[in-house]
Amino acid sequence: MNALGFHNDVIGLFNSLPAVGVLCVGLPFAALADRIGYRLFVLGGSVAATVASLVLALAAVRLWAVLAAGAFALALTVLGILGVPMLTQLSTPAERVALFSVSQSLSWVGTLTGDLLGGVAPETASRLTHAPASSAASLRAAFVAMTILLLATLPTAVRLSGARGLVPIEVFPVRQLLRVDAARFARILLPQLLIGIGAGMLLNFVQLFLAQRFHLGPGPIGALLALIAALAAVTSLLSPVLSRRLGMTRAIGLAQLAGFPLVLGLAFTFSLPLALGILVVRQLALNLQGPLFQIFGMEYVDARERARLAISQNVVFSLGFGGLGPLVSGLLQVRGGYQLAFSVSALFYLLGGTTFLVLFARTRSAAEA
Repeated sequence: MNALGFHNDVIGLFNSLPAVGVLCVGLPFAALADRIGYRLFVLGGSVAATVASLVLALAAVRLWAVLAAGAFALALTVLGILGVPMLTQLSTPAERVALFSVSQSLSWVGTLTGDLLGGVAPETASRLTHAPASSAASLRAAFVAMTILLLATLPTAVRLSGARGLVPIEVFPVRQLLRVDAARFARILLPQLLIGIGAGMLLNFVQLFLAQRFHLGPGPIGALLALIAALAAVTSLLSPVLSRRLGMTRAIGLAQLAGFPLVLGLAFTFSLPLALGILVVRQLALNLQGPLFQIFGMEYVDARERARLAISQNVVFSLGFGGLGPLVSGLLQVRGGYQLAFSVSALFYLLGGTTFLVLFARTRSAAEA
């Protein structure tokens, strides 16, 4: 967008539009998916993302680029949100912990590989065309690679759309589209909001924290983030072991509680090796409980409400992580530095984990059994 002539203020505004779009249409979309099944959304979202990616690779007119980017972001957001209830519906309780663990591991592999390709493709195109790597011509190479990868997924999307498990469990009246078990939703969403606020207070400022306190440059910081992504891909596969040893509820709550001492230690350490170790361990602990928490939520609500819970979880976590968390953290940093801001972040991890354990101490999921 910058290469096409947009200024940073317009780019920032546009980057916020997918989140606004999900807030506006996410719940109706999810309700419709619960009612008619996920088949149309899997196929439609995959095709829309592929077409939008192709337009981005070819567009020279700014309006077309903007429309394509918006369509691409919305399609991938819908696919991402519906992925959790879709996997739940396609699997048996005995399969879910392993399936969700592998799914999250592959997501980390995809993130790491995609970040690398996103940097390598423009650099390669730049050497071949002798144009700057930041030019629109060079950057298009990344979108071409993205389009090819998305085209490769379409046969799988077509096969998935024909799966018998993607039909609706029970077709309910249209008047019940936005009606859910509010009490159950509130119980599962409250801990997620608290963890989201704590994570938002920390993770949105990690790169700045490392640069200001330890004077690290973009290269070392990028290497650290890549290392965390690589380790997360491996540790995700250990979630079934953790669930068997501790039980699903206890594993989720204790992993969330682990954020409290780790983030509190990060707030007050001035040792770079210790800070890096804390960041890695915190990410791995929270990563271990990720698949378990997804399964727990999907099995806790009625099967007819899974897509609506998935979008509600996305909205609530985004509110904490991308809204309240960084806002509160920034204000606290001005008054008390990272010590104050990260200490309060640690407190939210403590509240989130404790709340989850108190609310669900006696709840056992079907996958755990």
